[in-house]
Amino acid sequence: MPYQGNGQLLDFGQAYRKASEYCAIQDRCISEMKLKFRSWNIDKNFFAKLIDKLVDEGFINEKRFALNYAGGKFRINGWGKLKIAAGLRSKSIEAAFIQQALLTIDSDDYQCFLKILVQKKLNQLGGDTILNRQKAAYFAASRGFEPALIAAQLHENSIFDL
Repeated sequence: MPYQGNGQLLDFGQAYRKASEYCAIQDRCISEMKLKFRSWNIDKNFFAKLIDKLVDEGFINEKRFALNYAGGKFRINGWGKLKIAAGLRSKSIEAAFIQQALLTIDSDDYQCFLKILVQKKLNQLGGDTILNRQKAAYFAASRGFEPALIAAQLHENSIFDL
């Protein structure tokens, strides 16, 4: 039988109810739920049955999770596609779902955001110099944007030949 954090035994129904309430708050993936089950001290023998039931009932959907994760990380956190893909891989999301999620990010919005990000960084660094362009490129790369897009953005409207 699974155990609750305070030492009480949880039957399967109680564990499922707790997990379904947790999943109802926001989208979760299977790997997140397995970590949560461990933190709740639920018996590992129940993991597969709980996951299967949560998937069957629609509380867990890895494709939906990937789509929402990608959209949120881009819009809210300003992450690039490389960082988003790495985050999804770290959560053991299938490659096909990762590709679908990345394709939902509008390319015009993506380019516009990168342009604003680079311009803000250049202004913050004190102007458009070769050293500041390097720093801005490293900054954009650390946010997960593709090096080719960063280089193209820096080369566009540039007074320097990179």
